[in-house]
Amino acid sequence: MKTLFSFLSLMLVSVLQAQDSLVTSIELRGMASSGDANNFWFYANQKGRVDEQTNFYALAETKYEKALDEDNRFELGGGVLYKDGLYDGAIIDQLYGTYQWKIIRADLGLKHRDEKLSGISSVGGDIVWSNNARALPGVYLQMTEPFKIFKWFEAKATFGHYFLGDDRVVENAQVHHKSLELALVFSPGDRLSGSMKHYVQFGGTSSNPNFGKQPSGFRDFIDVFFGQGSSNAGSFDGEQVNSLGNGLGSYELAYDLTRENFYLRMYHQSLFEDTSGIELSNFPDGVWGAYLEPENWGSIDAVIYEYVQTVSQSGRFSKDPTQGSVSGSDSYFWNGIYNTGWQYHNRIIGLPFVIPDRVNPENKNINDRFYIHHLGATGSLGKFNFKGKVSYVKNLGTYGRPYPVTEKAIYSFLELTYPSNFGSFTGLFGVDYSNLSKENLGIGLNYRYQF
Repeated sequence: MKTLFSFLSLMLVSVLQAQDSLVTSIELRGMASSGDANNFWFYANQKGRVDEQTNFYALAETKYEKALDEDNRFELGGGVLYKDGLYDGAIIDQLYGTYQWKIIRADLGLKHRDEKLSGISSVGGDIVWSNNARALPGVYLQMTEPFKIFKWFEAKATFGHYFLGDDRVVENAQVHHKSLELALVFSPGDRLSGSMKHYVQFGGTSSNPNFGKQPSGFRDFIDVFFGQGSSNAGSFDGEQVNSLGNGLGSYELAYDLTRENFYLRMYHQSLFEDTSGIELSNFPDGVWGAYLEPENWGSIDAVIYEYVQTVSQSGRFSKDPTQGSVSGSDSYFWNGIYNTGWQYHNRIIGLPFVIPDRVNPENKNINDRFYIHHLGATGSLGKFNFKGKVSYVKNLGTYGRPYPVTEKAIYSFLELTYPSNFGSFTGLFGVDYSNLSKENLGIGLNYRYQF
């Protein structure tokens, strides 16, 4: 990893001597709340830049872009973040190189995922990878546009490989990723798509002597790629039954309507951890949403409604000794071997409403069963740009440790941005309410200058 960062740093320094499409920005943010922690939407889906106790951060970023010709372009970028809070100090926020040839794009290094659905989705547009955590180091290949197989049928794919270098139960674990989307195009404005996204945590060495070093050879990677059980004698029995490593992912079914005066996307993203989820035994868990970009709604640029639930989890835990299989109590984003869970630097990578037990990871999650109704909107009011979110949440705890009293909470958030010749000024406002705690009022101010 040090070699990768050194290589990217040298490239970045050398190319910045040219002044071709160079953009640099400085961002400062301060926040305060009346409660013991920040408001939920102050820190959730914030790319890991803010935690529950952060009051201040400073971010400096720079990006250089160059179009080599009509089909080829590259980009180099980086950013340094300083923050206070639970995990304070200076970190590399991004450091990456991007090369694009026609519709194929390759990202190498630390780079945040592109923002989806105008940044107003409760899951960041992706239930498994929501931009709730810091960028993972690795390589990511994607098709920026679908490939037309026929006029009415098209495909799109991604492939990624990442490294989990933070302090965790299984050190030096890796993440494999791939996705495939197939779509029927009924007309230029009507598109029905289905996709599967697959992620696997594998390899590394567990601090638990019962597990130790995990398989990570080429043959093991083949098992990981195809999501099958391991034939490696060194793997844990549970891995051989289901699949090697901690596999998780989602199916997405979506319908896109594009008309002269609006764009509408209706979608469902499931969530699976093992075979029972892949077979949809946990239906209807996942996110169900509708995202609208109207053309003539005055101050509104986009609105969204999402319903999220994670209460099924394929039912309670069960084991079939005759088939050698286990199912139920899926415990989303947690795993018996990789029991730091689907986290990176103490932030859930996916659905931000899941609360892990950071005191004792062996106890799984504190809360991973909930119902959510979420509304979001973005647009402009006069000279101000705004973004708002409100989420109604019912938290049940977990199958193994249900909450004695169901928590009913409302998380609300509003940001107002005033752009000027001296940079953009953004006011942040939040109100959180829970039947189990006091109201939490939050305010903040963000300043960003780009040159």
